[in-house]
Amino acid sequence: MWLVRQQRFMCIWGRLIDLQSSAFLNHTRRRKICDTSSEMPKVQCRERYVLPAKFDFRVWFPMHMSVQLKRMIGKLRTVDLIIEVHDARVPITGRNPQFYSSLYAIRPHILVMNKMDLINKDLRKPIEDYYRDNGMTNLVWTNCKKRLRKPLTDLQNVMLRCLREEPRFNRTVKTEYQVMVVGIPNVGKSSLINSLRLINLGNNQKAVEEGSRPGVTVRVQNRVRIYDQPLIYIVDTPGVLNPLARDIAGAMKLALCNLILESATQVHYVADYLLYWLNRTGDYSYVEIFNLRNGPSDDIQKVLLDICQSNDLRFQSYIAKQRVERWDIDKAAKLFINIFQNNKLRDHCLDNDLLLDYMNKNE
Repeated sequence: MWLVRQQRFMCIWGRLIDLQSSAFLNHTRRRKICDTSSEMPKVQCRERYVLPAKFDFRVWFPMHMSVQLKRMIGKLRTVDLIIEVHDARVPITGRNPQFYSSLYAIRPHILVMNKMDLINKDLRKPIEDYYRDNGMTNLVWTNCKKRLRKPLTDLQNVMLRCLREEPRFNRTVKTEYQVMVVGIPNVGKSSLINSLRLINLGNNQKAVEEGSRPGVTVRVQNRVRIYDQPLIYIVDTPGVLNPLARDIAGAMKLALCNLILESATQVHYVADYLLYWLNRTGDYSYVEIFNLRNGPSDDIQKVLLDICQSNDLRFQSYIAKQRVERWDIDKAAKLFINIFQNNKLRDHCLDNDLLLDYMNKNE
């Protein structure tokens, strides 16, 4: 059995954060995070994550995305404001540059960082500074799953200000506003629309379908009324990824956050990236979570086999009409990924490296 001692400090953005401070401990207790990234034998970690040469990025940009992006552009003449929803766990990774040239350059734009409860509050200011330096002044934090009123009210106030300050383009005759919600898959666009409708109209009936997997919305939807004074309609759109992206780490980050269909990336690759990321950040809490007998490792096959042996994960198969038991490596990989997706770790922001690079450049 591995004995784990709690790590006292964590380095974020070039400064030490005391993990035993009352503020940090209260934050972790509220979220029930398992924080055991401790002083273990050092693991020889890979310098970078590499996928097999046969990996095909084209499989995670379905054809409907290209078609629907063209339809979004076609609706711009009827749109007064664009709200982009993104996942706070990957605040920089994955944002589609096609939106910049096709949508944001033409209409006013609000960036909504959803799932704000999944990252440490201390990370919000560096993220806001990053976007402010990149020309994004309208950034709002939300948690649409819990439908917290204050973040939604903040978004509503920014939305109303943008609509009142910006010219109406060629729509001065009409008396209502129209807002388009865009973003990559599964970041909470539909949840945001239903939440705004609830707090403004008191209507708890879901106007657009929500789901916990990418690809629930596959076409530009009909508009939904979310506000009466002034009259505001909102349009839901399908998630659109960047078809030109060839960044391996970026693809794995999106897959780890369940923003790409699992079938497009394969669960073993995603589990391997999570292991790489945990070891690189010095978080060995997975050893205690799964009661691994052999301690931390940078070899995903060894870790998955250890998970199977420590947790008795088996399945039955038949060879030459003989029933045999095997270790369930696939189930182990899914369980390993779940410790991130179910918020069991100390840190869930996957863009620490990108933000740290930004901070170093601005010192």
